[in-house]
Amino acid sequence: MVEYYKLDKILTVGTTYQTPPDRFYVIRKIGTDDTSAIKLVIDGVETGEITQAVAPIHKTSSYLFGPVDLGDLYYVIPPDKTFEVEGTASKHMRIIGQIGKLAPGEAMPGQHLNRFHAQGKHYLAYVSDSLSFSASGTWAAGIEQELYSLTPKTVETYIFNNYVGIDVSGDTFSAGDIGVRFFIDGTPLDMLTSDPGHKGLDLLSFPAYDDVATNEVPFSLKDLPINVLGDHTFTIKLINNTGSTYTFSADTTFTLYAVTEYMQK
Repeated sequence: MVEYYKLDKILTVGTTYQTPPDRFYVIRKIGTDDTSAIKLVIDGVETGEITQAVAPIHKTSSYLFGPVDLGDLYYVIPPDKTFEVEGTASKHMRIIGQIGKLAPGEAMPGQHLNRFHAQGKHYLAYVSDSLSFSASGTWAAGIEQELYSLTPKTVETYIFNNYVGIDVSGDTFSAGDIGVRFFIDGTPLDMLTSDPGHKGLDLLSFPAYDDVATNEVPFSLKDLPINVLGDHTFTIKLINNTGSTYTFSADTTFTLYAVTEYMQK
């Protein structure tokens, strides 16, 4: 019977590692200190990219959360396999989970072997995009601005069922000023008019990972996922809900970071 031990290691970008002949890794959570994209490559197969904005290497009082929980999409490194982290030089990835020890002649459990074969086409990853305005630029009331758009290939599916955050640099906003709207093929997934209230979800409900001063509750779509099938377009737009033209006091950028489940047929 497999014996399991705690796994919690820091891997460095650019270093090649290898599991022993009688050990395998089951990676349940990953985090990083890389502010750019970073990913784990197992036996030559790439897994999903993450970044510090969606999976900090540690949870601190300055951060809303720590390493991302991979759930059913955990990673497996079988015995005697090489693996490495690709990202920014000198940066790191933290892997958390279990080390499995096999007895002589014992095979790795079937569910972990199945996951190993699937993990290159079905994994958690992050997506990001940004929208910028210049100082003294204006934004008319009720006007939408596109922050993010995604049209998967025919063989791809993205499921937004995890964290969504919007980092705002430059200007500051109050509750109710800016709405966040989701669309599938141009159809909004919220109200069509403002009669029941402001269109969209409030911007301050989407705190960035390090914006603990604004909101300590991260936004998640776990309870109501948005499925984006191949050849369909998912769009996120911001809308000015202030009721008047907004003039920016400084160069301002809205940056989206979201964790999504990626599947390829």
